[in-house]
Amino acid sequence: MAHGVSSTVIMAALLLLIAAATPALAQPPSVSINWVTFGGTGCSWSNSNYVYSSDSKTITFIFGGMVATTDGVLADKRKACQISMSVNYPDGWSYTLGQVTGRGFADVAAGSKGVYETQFYFSGQTGTPSVSRTLTGKYVDSFEFTDYFTTSVWSQCNNTPNLNIKSVVRVEGSKAVMALDSSDTKFQLVYYFNWKQC
Repeated sequence: MAHGVSSTVIMAALLLLIAAATPALAQPPSVSINWVTFGGTGCSWSNSNYVYSSDSKTITFIFGGMVATTDGVLADKRKACQISMSVNYPDGWSYTLGQVTGRGFADVAAGSKGVYETQFYFSGQTGTPSVSRTLTGKYVDSFEFTDYFTTSVWSQCNNTPNLNIKSVVRVEGSKAVMALDSSDTKFQLVYYFNWKQC
C-alpha cells in the first residue's frame, strides 16, 4: 500500500517537472504589420479600425458598419468586409489563424436567424479555413463566441504572403438585426495567431 502511494507521488512529481520544462508556444522575436487594407459593404476607413497586440498573438478588427438587418432593402440583409494585410516576420517561421472570437449584439425574432462567417487564406496558397456562428430567435442580447477554424493552413516557410480575411454578417427571416452600430458597442472579430518554427 505504501509502495503504491509512493509511486503515485513520484509519478505526479515527474509530470509536474515535465510540465514545468515544456516551453511556451513559440513565436518569432519580432512581428509587425506593414499595411492593412479593407473595404466592403460592412467596413470603411471612416467606421472601422484594427489593433494588433504587442505580444504578436492577436489582431482585433472593430467594424462600425457591419450591421445586417431585415429592416430595409435586400442589400441590408448582408454586410461583408474584405481585409488584406502584410505581416512582417523573420525567416524560419510560419503562422496561421487558429481561432476567432466574435463580439456583438443580436436582436433576432422567433423563426428568424442571424449569421456571421469568417474565412482566411494566404495569397498564392491553397486552402480557405472558415468558421460560422448562427443565432436563432428568439434572441436579444450581446454575444461573444470563440470558434476554431475548421482546417489548418500555414503560411509558407521563409515567405511572407499577404493574409486575406473575409467576414460576412447576414440575417434571414421576418425580423432580425445582427451586430450593433453605435459609438460604444461595435461588432468585433479577434483573430488569434499561432506560430511555429519551420
